[in-house]
Amino acid sequence: MNFFTNIFLRHRAAGWLLVIVLSIPPLCGFVGYRIAEPLPAGWVSAEVIEELRATERQFKSNIPVVLVLESDNFFQKDRISALQTTAAALRKMDAVQHLTWMGDIPAINLRGNGRLLLPEVTNETSEQELAAARQALLKHPLAAENLISPDGRTVLMLIDVRQKKVVSDIRTVAKQSLQATDIRVRITGTLALYDLHDRALAGDHLRIQLLAYLLVGVLQMLIFRRPIAIVIACSGPGVGVIWSLGWLKLIGQSENELAKIILPVMILMIGFTDGVHYVLRLKQLRVAGASVFDAAHSALTQTGPACLLTSLTTAIGFGSLMLSQSDMIAGFGRGSAIGVIVTFLAVVLVSPLLAVSWPGRRMHIEEHPEPLARLMNRLVAVIGFSSRNARMVMICGVLITVGCLITCTRLIPDERVSDRIPHQSEEWQAMHHCDENVGGIRSLKVMIRWPDKASQSEIWSVVRQCEDLISAQSLLGRPMSIRTALTVIKAADRHQKLIFANRLPDSLKEQFYRPSIQSTVVVSRMQDLGFATLNPVINQLKSELVHIESSNPGFEVTILSDVILEGKIVSQMIVEMMQSLAMAAVIIFVVLAVSFRSWQIGLISIIPNVMPLAVSGAVQYLTGGTLNIAGTCSFAICLGIAVDDTIHYLHHFRKERQCGHTAFVANQNAFITVGSALMLTTVVMTAGLGTVLTSQLPTHVSFAAIACITLLAALPADLLFLPALLTLFPGPETKRNDQLQPHGSTVGESLTERTT
Repeated sequence: MNFFTNIFLRHRAAGWLLVIVLSIPPLCGFVGYRIAEPLPAGWVSAEVIEELRATERQFKSNIPVVLVLESDNFFQKDRISALQTTAAALRKMDAVQHLTWMGDIPAINLRGNGRLLLPEVTNETSEQELAAARQALLKHPLAAENLISPDGRTVLMLIDVRQKKVVSDIRTVAKQSLQATDIRVRITGTLALYDLHDRALAGDHLRIQLLAYLLVGVLQMLIFRRPIAIVIACSGPGVGVIWSLGWLKLIGQSENELAKIILPVMILMIGFTDGVHYVLRLKQLRVAGASVFDAAHSALTQTGPACLLTSLTTAIGFGSLMLSQSDMIAGFGRGSAIGVIVTFLAVVLVSPLLAVSWPGRRMHIEEHPEPLARLMNRLVAVIGFSSRNARMVMICGVLITVGCLITCTRLIPDERVSDRIPHQSEEWQAMHHCDENVGGIRSLKVMIRWPDKASQSEIWSVVRQCEDLISAQSLLGRPMSIRTALTVIKAADRHQKLIFANRLPDSLKEQFYRPSIQSTVVVSRMQDLGFATLNPVINQLKSELVHIESSNPGFEVTILSDVILEGKIVSQMIVEMMQSLAMAAVIIFVVLAVSFRSWQIGLISIIPNVMPLAVSGAVQYLTGGTLNIAGTCSFAICLGIAVDDTIHYLHHFRKERQCGHTAFVANQNAFITVGSALMLTTVVMTAGLGTVLTSQLPTHVSFAAIACITLLAALPADLLFLPALLTLFPGPETKRNDQLQPHGSTVGESLTERTT
C-alpha cells in the first residue's frame, strides 16, 4: 500500500490517468457494448419454465390469468348479461387463446344436442330460469368450487394467454364491460402476478436508489459538516457506484432483479464505510499537525490495508453466490464481487487524490474533539467491563452463538408466490380471496400416458385411481378429469363410459383428454401454501403413483406443478448457497489468519463474525420459521460485510500491541479510534439498507431486514465480545521504536489526540 500511495500521490497525473483507464470498461457498458448476452435472470431458469409450459400446452386447462368477479347475487338479468358480454369481448382479443367460465357448461343429450346451463339472457329470460341455472351450477362438478364459489358470490373466468403485457388489457376490458353493474373485478393468476412483480420492481428501482443517496448525503453532512470533507468522503463511493453499474451492463446483468435495486445501494454503503475510515483518519492526522500530503499519505497507508482486506473478504462473500445454478443469483454474486473491488479502487484513488488537490487543502479542521469522539471516550467503560470480565463475556458470547446456531437448524426452506409480490396489491388480494373461497389458483396435474394397446377400461381404471389419491389429500382441491367433463351428458352413469367423450365439445374435451397423443390429465387446484407445506403431500402422491404404474404396465403417470418445480429449485439453491456460505467462511478466516500472520487471530475472529449471522437466523426463525432464497443470499453477503468491522478492529489492535501497549490499553485505544468509525459505518449501512425495507417486494424486504439485523448484531460482537477474546488471547507483544508512545504522554492524552 505504501508503494501504491507513493506513486499515485506523488505523481497525481498518473493517479488521474489510472482513474480514466479504470473508467473505460464501465463506459463501454453504458454505451451498449456487452461481453455477455443480457439474460432475463429470474429465480427459475427460463429453460426449466419452458419445459413445464410445453407440457401444459398439450391441454387447455391452463389458467395463467384469472378474473375474480364478486357480487352478492350474480343471477340477475343485467349482471348475467354483462358477464356474457365480458366473456365475448375477451374472446375477441387476439392474445386470448382460451377462456373458461360457468357460462360455457352445457347439458348434452345422447344425440349430441344440448344447451348451456346458463341461458343466453334475452328480454324473455325469467328470474326463475336464472334461479334454476344457479342451483344447477352450484351442484355441477365442473362449476362448483372451480368456476363459482359454494356461496355463489365469487365467479372466476379462467383465461389462457402467453404474454404478460396483455394482463392490463384484460383488466381494462373486463372493468369497462362490467362498470354499469356492482360486480367487483380483480385479476390474478401466475402471469398477472409476474406482471405485478415487474411493475413493482420498476417502481422501486429509481426510488430506493434516490432515497439511499439522499440518506447518505444527509448523514455525510451530519458526520463531517464541512462541504470539502463531504466531497472527499463521497467522491470515491460515488465513482464506485457508477463503475459498478457500468460493469453490470457490460456483463449483461443490468436487468438482474437483485442487482438492479440492492446492489447499487449496497455498493454505495460499502464504499462509504471505506471513505468514512479514510476521512476520519485524515482529519485526525491534520489535527495532530501533519501536512496535507503527509496526512493524505499516512491516512491511506494506515486505513488502506484494512480496507483492502475488508473488500477482499466482502468480495469472497459475494462471490460465493456464483456457485448457484440460478442465473439471477450467480449473476448477482458476480456483479457484486466486481462492484466491491472497483469501488475499493475508486475510494483509494479518487478520495486521496482529491485530499491532496486544491479543494482538499482548504478542508476546515476543528481543534476541539468532535461529538462522536467525546461519546466514545464516555463509552470506554465498555472496554473496562469486557476486559475485567473477559472470561464471562467470552462464555456468554459462545453460548449465545451456539444457541442461535441450534435455533437456525430449525429453519425450513420455503417459498411462496405471495412472498414475491406486494401484499397490498389487487393481484395478491384476489389470489388470497381465491385461496379462501374456491380452493386457490395454483394447480396440480397428474399426467397419464397409456401404451398403444391399452383398453378404455384400463385407462378409466387408472384415471379413477388417480382421482381417489387426490381426493384423499385434504390440502388439495376436488379432482377433475375427463370423467368430470362427461357429467355434462344426459345419460345414466355417463361419467363411467369413455365412449361418450367423442360427444363432448372439443373445447371441453381437450382440457382433460387427448387420445391423439395418448394422454389425459387429472387436475386439482390448491392454495398458495408454499412447498414446505405441500411437499409432503406431493411426495406421498408420487409414492402412490409408483404403485399405480407398477400395477399397470406400460402406463406413465407423472405429477406436474409449478409448486414442485419451485420447491425443487429453491431447495437446491438454498443448499447450494449454504454450502457456498460455509466455503466462504472458511476462506475468509484463512485469509484473516494469513493477513495477520496468526492462526490464533483467525480462530478468534470466528465468534464475533458467526454470531451476527446466527442471531439474524434465530430472529428469522422466531418471526417466520422459514428460510427463503432472499434470506439465504443475505447471509452469504452479510458474512463478508460483518467481517469488515472485525478487520478494522484487529488491524488497529495489532498496531497498538506493536507499540508495546498491554492488551487492555490496546483495546481502549482501538475502541476509541476505530469504534467511532465502526459505529458510524454501522449506522450508515443499516440506514442505507433500511431504504430497501420500503420496497414493495417482500423478497427485497426480507433481504434488507436480515442484512440490517446482521449489521446491528455485528457491532456489539466486535466492540464487546472481540475485546474480551483479545484480552484472554492477546498474542505476542512486539515493540517497534518508531511506533512507541512519546515518553511522558498519558494514555488519556494519546486517546484525545487520536479522536480529535
